[in-house]
Amino acid sequence: MAFFSGISIQKRDSASEADGGELFKGAAFIAAGVLAASFMTMEISSVLKLGLLAVGVVLCAVGVKWIVKYWKDNKAFEEFVPEWDKGRGMYDRFAKELNLWYEKGITPQDCDGDTAYFLKLQKERLDKKGLKLHESVVPSKGTSYGTGKVSRKSLWYTTDMMYENVSRKLSFENENGPVYERDTEMAMYEIVAHSPNEAQTQFIRVTCPNCGAVNSVSKLGEGCPYCGTVFQIKDLFPRVINLFFIRSNSSAKNGQIFRQSMTFSMSGVFLVMLIANIVRGGQPLPLILLASYFAAVLVGGFLGFIVADIRLVATLFDHDGMKHLPILKWGSSKRKIKNTMLRYDKNFSFDKFEGQLVSLVRMAVLAEKPEELACYRADAREPLFSDILEMTYTNGICLNGIRMEGNIMHMSVRTWWVNHYEEHGKVKKSGDCIDVTFRRNVEKQEAPGFSITSVSCPGCGGSFDAVRQKKCPYCGSEYHMEEESWVIEQMHLIR
Repeated sequence: MAFFSGISIQKRDSASEADGGELFKGAAFIAAGVLAASFMTMEISSVLKLGLLAVGVVLCAVGVKWIVKYWKDNKAFEEFVPEWDKGRGMYDRFAKELNLWYEKGITPQDCDGDTAYFLKLQKERLDKKGLKLHESVVPSKGTSYGTGKVSRKSLWYTTDMMYENVSRKLSFENENGPVYERDTEMAMYEIVAHSPNEAQTQFIRVTCPNCGAVNSVSKLGEGCPYCGTVFQIKDLFPRVINLFFIRSNSSAKNGQIFRQSMTFSMSGVFLVMLIANIVRGGQPLPLILLASYFAAVLVGGFLGFIVADIRLVATLFDHDGMKHLPILKWGSSKRKIKNTMLRYDKNFSFDKFEGQLVSLVRMAVLAEKPEELACYRADAREPLFSDILEMTYTNGICLNGIRMEGNIMHMSVRTWWVNHYEEHGKVKKSGDCIDVTFRRNVEKQEAPGFSITSVSCPGCGGSFDAVRQKKCPYCGSEYHMEEESWVIEQMHLIR
């Protein structure tokens, strides 16, 4: 993440992994002790033999002490269970809430309404298929940078991209028990919208945390017109408006890969050389051991270093099954979208825009009847979408094209996901792309707010959830969402 400017880091206290140097020192002392004791096989004076044996025993004892210390430290590290600390701020609070949702069904309070609705749709899909999803994320163990944060500002919004390495566990089970389990190290990203400029609170609309009605921030500060609850800015902000994961090993995992490679390589070379020299014969045991040690350190160490490097480089290309993402096109797409939209809306925020699109796709995929969503204007949904159980967005979005029909903009994008789906009673993982074409009337500037559900009926002024309802529940007028925000007009799965 060093290529981002303005990064701030909030360190996290965590158990330190065992020192690999202690393991190496222990092995070195034991090797030296065995070498000294091996002179017992030589035709030398008994006093010298006993002296070298005593030295060998002492060296081995010291080596065992180092090995035991490494083993204890490593055991303590393995048994350490990191936890989220709500006192550290929004990142930890929402991560903890996400775990509670999957564990106890408690709806998260620190995300926007669209994210909460996606979780609700996912649960309904799982219930219909007779499956239960257990998901948990915990901070990665070992020395790490903690929680990184990159702040970005637009005229309306201040957003933070917050990220940290986590251990993510997923498991699905049916009435007979677990059918799928996976434990992966990833970087979890939260896009967090913070308090707006207080002078603009009359324009920014959010969902009332108490009754769900949509009103401006300034009205909620005076008292929600629907339930009467009074809120302060700190009750309404910050909010998580987008969540995604990218496959990434922690420093502890990379250190483990390095130690494993070096240990197996050096041990393997030592054993091969030792056996070969013993079979060949003709040399005293100390000389055989010494030659085997040198081969283990020089040849085994070199091979282990190469193998470790190859394994570490391979992890850079492990995207948890995600399809190939063209980096240059990905990098230029954000700039093209932002520059295009700023021509029509000087308050455009890419973070908010991306969160909207991700929410729309999740809703359209997981809704039981997508045709009843005001945000879905496409043809009948492809059958494969109905089997998707869990959608992990991977921050992959590439612009395919933009065309105008009068004031209507049609924007086609490809989005990257790692999805879990059900097939013949089994749960499988797949790297998918979803091609989506969105449209909206750009003549009207989009109302600021952190939820695509933030609408008021043009007919009666009533506040309602237009994403899930095409008609106003108060006056029955049909709501045309494309006049206010983005809607889906085409959606295709690429598997």
